[in-house]
Order: sequence, then structure tokens, then C-alpha cells
Amino acid sequence: MGLRIRKKWDLLSEQTAALAALGIAFLLGGGAGCLFAALSSGEGAQELSGYLAGYLALAQSEKLPQSLWLVLWGQLKYPLAALALSVTALGVAGFPLLFGVRGFFLAFSSACFWRIFGPRGLFPAFILFELPALLWAPALFIQGVPGFLSSQRLLRRSLGAGGGGAALNGAFWCRVGLCAGLSLGAGLLEYWVVPVLLRAAARFVL
Repeated sequence: MGLRIRKKWDLLSEQTAALAALGIAFLLGGGAGCLFAALSSGEGAQELSGYLAGYLALAQSEKLPQSLWLVLWGQLKYPLAALALSVTALGVAGFPLLFGVRGFFLAFSSACFWRIFGPRGLFPAFILFELPALLWAPALFIQGVPGFLSSQRLLRRSLGAGGGGAALNGAFWCRVGLCAGLSLGAGLLEYWVVPVLLRAAARFVL
């Protein structure tokens, strides 16, 4: 009984450490995205302003081109990348990079709207980026934490330190399925709901 409890505590400790590491990578990526958006100036800022204003104008006129399959692929490629990283020791470096990239683009895109439109830009930024993130961000962490632990075990085994192989058990595949479902939901939300809300936000900003 004592050994079983100790193993559970060890697993909980590993999961907490993995969650903290990936969370920090996500936040660092987000901080870099905000900094990169803040540093845009001069001709670059003017081009960004024209692009965002034109994008919102297209959204307001309902002429914004959008493909369902491209939107879904934009969401599903990240859980697919996480799945691939879970079965290789490269995931030890790949997962923090993946989370950093995801955090960077989320923060950079939102910060650009704030940079150009001020506080009013938070409305279209929330609709475009944060609303789908309410689904895909938890999904990324749900799949990323066990995938990161699986990569660590594979790395230890490749170095001759034991640790077992990839944790491709039933619980792992349930997490993969849940992540895929949430990512698919984020894509459908982005395709059907976001354009409607974005039209209203565009009227407020422009």
C-alpha cells in the first residue's frame, strides 16, 4: 500500500513539474509575442495598421475569404504535432518549443490589435483569438503534459537510465481523443461563430 501511494505521489509530482515547464514555455512565448508587437514602428506599424483595418473592413462587409478545411487544419495540426512528439525523445525539447510558439502567436496577434486600435482592439482580438483559445488551450495542456512525460521516459531509456517507453495506454489515447475533439470544436467555432461576432466588433472599432 505504501509503495502504491508513493508511486502515485511521484506521478503527481512529475505531472506538476511537466505542467509548470510547459506553462512557463507558453508564457515566455506570449511575452515574446507582446514584446515583438510593441517593437513594431514606422513603416512596419503603418503596414500593420493598413492590414488590420482592411481585414476588419472585409469582415464587416462579409467578404472575408474562409475555408473550413484550412481553419480545421490550423487547429488540428498542433495536436498532431503533440502526438508525434509524444513518441520520440525529441519531444523533451519539442514540447516547450511547441507551447512557446502557440503562446507567441496568441499574444502577438492580440497585441497587434491593441497596438493599432488601442483598448477598442481588445474586442476583435478576443473574438478572433481568445474565444477559440478557450477550447484549444486546455486541449493542448491535456495532451501536452502526458506527452512531455512520455518523451522524458524515452530520453532516459535512450541514455540507458531506464524509465520505460512511450506511455501509449488507454488513458493516453483518451486524452488524444479529447484534445482532438476540443481542437475540432475550436475550428468550428472559428469558422461559424467568430465571423458573425467579428462583424459586430468591426463596426465598433472602425
